[in-house]
Amino acid sequence: MKILRLALSVPVAALACTLVTAPAAASSVLFVDKSTASPGEVVHVTARCPLAEGINHVGSPAFTATGHDGPYTGNGGVAVLTEHVGGVGSGHARIRTDAAPGTYPVVLRCGGGHAADVQLTVTG
Repeated sequence: MKILRLALSVPVAALACTLVTAPAAASSVLFVDKSTASPGEVVHVTARCPLAEGINHVGSPAFTATGHDGPYTGNGGVAVLTEHVGGVGSGHARIRTDAAPGTYPVVLRCGGGHAADVQLTVTG
């Protein structure tokens, strides 16, 4: 009988672990609609933070300052997120007209800090 109980408890324990870890799979997401952009061009961003964490901002040294730029003041800007649906924010950012050609990070910050980043190449 002990063997049967042990055999039955292993799948239940595995299922319990799966159910407990499933919400953690709802991790952060950051999407920029272009991987390459020119100065002055607009890019669209979509972001989502993990469970119960709000989006602080999506920022980049390549983005034009908006006046609500947090750590990017004087050195880039943040995307203007105009739509928030089900924990997902979407919006846009303009590439600085004086952005030098190169690769720049686009960073998502959530309630708990840095959550995701992608690279954006600015062409000349």
